[in-house]
Amino acid sequence: MLSATAMHADMVARSWLVWDLTGSSTSVASVLVARAIPMLILGLIGGVAADRFNRRKLLFVIQSWTLLMHAIMAAVLLAGIVEMWHVYVLAFGLGAGMAMNQPVRTSIIPNLVDKKDMVNAMSLNSIAINSTRLGGPALIALLIAATDVGWAYVWSAGAFAVVLITTSRIEFPETSDRRERPNPFNQLIEGFVYIGQNRVILALVLIGLGPLAIGFSHQTLLPQLVEEEFGAGVGLMGFLTSVGAIGGLSGGLFIASRRTVSYKGRLMLFSATSYGLALLGFAGANMLWMAFPLIIWIGISQTLFRAGNSATLMELAPDHLRGRIISATLLDTALSPAAGIAAGYAADMYGVGAGYALLSAGCLGVVVLTLLIYPKIRQL
Repeated sequence: MLSATAMHADMVARSWLVWDLTGSSTSVASVLVARAIPMLILGLIGGVAADRFNRRKLLFVIQSWTLLMHAIMAAVLLAGIVEMWHVYVLAFGLGAGMAMNQPVRTSIIPNLVDKKDMVNAMSLNSIAINSTRLGGPALIALLIAATDVGWAYVWSAGAFAVVLITTSRIEFPETSDRRERPNPFNQLIEGFVYIGQNRVILALVLIGLGPLAIGFSHQTLLPQLVEEEFGAGVGLMGFLTSVGAIGGLSGGLFIASRRTVSYKGRLMLFSATSYGLALLGFAGANMLWMAFPLIIWIGISQTLFRAGNSATLMELAPDHLRGRIISATLLDTALSPAAGIAAGYAADMYGVGAGYALLSAGCLGVVVLTLLIYPKIRQL
């Protein structure tokens, strides 16, 4: 939970810092490009590493790297020498850590819970993450408003230090036999071949492009939305992010309360579609009260989708390929900046509503494309 809180702190601090330095949503999105480049490259390597090495030791190294990135950024900001290239370097470094962290951490979960409990486990994981969003971003925004952006990174670096101590004391079960280690390039190809030959897995990766790539990039528009439409600053931006966690918690509690979930395909289709419709609502949100139900619904949709999508992937993926298959879904997130750049440009040229409308069209288009390619996804 602490690591999630620290990442939320980075998201709020980085977005507002770039907006404050440039006044451009395109620039906010361009920083996400810097984060996405290592995710596209190292995400696949992270999947191989998760299937090849001790996952606890890998997590320790990854979290140490992330701590270093936050500490460096805190020092640069508090010294008053920050420039845009510092932000790009930080984003690149954090992207490298995230690319390795996600497949390793997620690959551990199926070794801890039964397959029948997978959806519930993923929803409980979402509840934990969203509980940190409930107050974290708002408090970080208040900290930034009262002091300086640098103190947000001081806090996040401290949080990762605690995470490191905790990780060093936890033993995770290792079920795969890693004594025989084939060529890592062949392992990478094996993962792609498996995904290409398995239409169900391919459809699950494809539909993730909607909420996880296109939809998620709406956060690049938040600074412009709160300043130009609502006449507010970083405090409201952090508050809106925290309000979104109410939806995330609601969605997580709904899934966790189900003994079994036998409608994961319909759950994914519904949540991905509702995500796109909520983005369309933001395109016309010119009054503050309209933003609250929309951001809550986005939180609900995102949690429902992640729970259904991740659980189905982990149920279907063999243990020796799990890390590589999960890393393929990370490519969805890595492609988010491309959508963010397009939306940011539309927002800069035609207003923030145009950016949200573009994201909505992309998210809904992915749902339609997935149904055309694999109609049986409804039956999962």
